[in-house]
Parts: sequence; C-alpha cells; structure tokens
Amino acid sequence: MDDAARMYELQKVDLTWIKVAKRLQQLQQLLGESERLRAARGEVAQTEETLHTLRAAQRNAELESKSLAERISETETRLMSGTVRNPKELENLQLSLESLRRHREQVEEQAMTAMLQADQTAGELAERKDLLAEIESEWRSSQGNLIEEEIKLKHNFALLKRKREALAQALGTTLLERYETMRKRKGGIAVALIENGICAACHVKIPTGIVNGLRGGSNTLVLCPSCGRYLYSA
Repeated sequence: MDDAARMYELQKVDLTWIKVAKRLQQLQQLLGESERLRAARGEVAQTEETLHTLRAAQRNAELESKSLAERISETETRLMSGTVRNPKELENLQLSLESLRRHREQVEEQAMTAMLQADQTAGELAERKDLLAEIESEWRSSQGNLIEEEIKLKHNFALLKRKREALAQALGTTLLERYETMRKRKGGIAVALIENGICAACHVKIPTGIVNGLRGGSNTLVLCPSCGRYLYSA
C-alpha cells in the first residue's frame, strides 16, 4: 500500500470516527426524560394538587354544614321549648336562626360546587394519568433503543480508535503530520479520490498524465492542481 492509499484509509477512519462521535453526543442529549414526559408528569402533579385542594374544600364545607345544622337544631329546640318568653330574646333567636339557615345554604352551595369541580378534576386526572402512562411506555421503548445504539457505537468507537492508531503508526510521523496539516487546511478532507479522471473533492478534471502516473504505482504524493489536496487513485 502506497502513502496516498494509507492516508486515504486513515481519512476514511477519521470521517467515520467523527460521525460516530457526533451521534454519541446526540444520544447523550436524547438519553434521559424528554420534555414531553416531564411536561405530562408536571400536569399530573398539578392536577393531583388541585384535586386535593378541592376535596379538602368539600370536606371542610360539609363539616361546617353539619355543625351549622346542629346549631340550627338547637336554636329551633329553644324556640319551640317555650322556655324563652322574652320577646326581644325570642326575636334575636329567630334572627339568629334565619342567619344560620342562610349561612348553611351558602356553605352547602360551596360544598356542592367543590364536589362538582372535584369530580371534573378527577376525570381530568384520570385522562392525564392515562396519557402519562402512554408517554412513559413510548419513552421506555425509545430509551431501550437509544441505549442499545449507544452501546454499539461505543464499541465501534473503540474499534475505530485502535484502527486509527495502527494506520497512523504505519504512515509514520512525517507523513502523519503532513496529513493532519492538510486535513486542517481542507476542512477535514486531506486526500481526494480520483473518480473517472475527476477529483472527487473539487470535481475538476485531473490531467491524464497525473492520473496515469498514479495508476502506475508511483509512491510519490501528488497534489490536485485545483484544490491542492493529495490525490489517490484506487
């Protein structure tokens, strides 16, 4: 294998290595809970909190209504017992009874409103829990696929690293430096393959004499007259 061929093989490894590294970076960002999953979980938590508040308001209103009912019953008993004969006191008891009844009506209305809102919220919570379960199932499935892909890519990454080390060693320090310098100057493509007499990097036709010389097995590195990259003829 001549120098240009070794450089070209090294370049193929480097380009593949870059693709693998980029994909691994993408996987690192994709692994973990998605925005959709976090949002769904947050909606469930918020709805649960709302339901808890509404149920508490319903219970408190029902307890207050029960307490008012007892006070109303006691007041009615006093009015009916005949033990209170003072007209002013009787009037006050009657006013108090009416106030208690009005208050109880308001509290019962609050309890009913809280109950209806709680029932509606409970339905919404059930729907959001179902959606969360669906999203979690999809997420777990995707995570399994991503983890499997990550494992394979890490294995490939290690293989590429070893292959690159072997190719770099075979190329030698001087040629490796020339390759790396050209690679930096030319956007990662140091060696251009000649395809049908055309440079695959810049798409300019290569003089026939250069093409024939490369095909003749010359071990001399030749630059593309147009883009200045090293040329390789398979």
